[in-house]
Amino acid sequence: MFLNKNNQYAVECYTQVSNDCLKNGEYCDSEEEAEYWVEEECWIFSGEGWFCNNCNRHFMQNLTQVRRVKGQEPPSDDDLYKGIETIL
Repeated sequence: MFLNKNNQYAVECYTQVSNDCLKNGEYCDSEEEAEYWVEEECWIFSGEGWFCNNCNRHFMQNLTQVRRVKGQEPPSDDDLYKGIETIL
């Protein structure tokens, strides 16, 4: 999850699926600072690792395809809830 280069630390993008993936965050003096940097840049923590905004955009644009690859069929339009019920 962390890269170490010359006593500097950076968070590595966990997924690296986007063509324009950042690969890793900015190098900082400590792991805590590196993690703070990705939080400030709004990287997403998946529970397994951090992924950059470009990979997040890739996932969101290709959500249907990602679900099929994982064996999850997208819901049909009939299953979508539309509107808010009003109370009279």
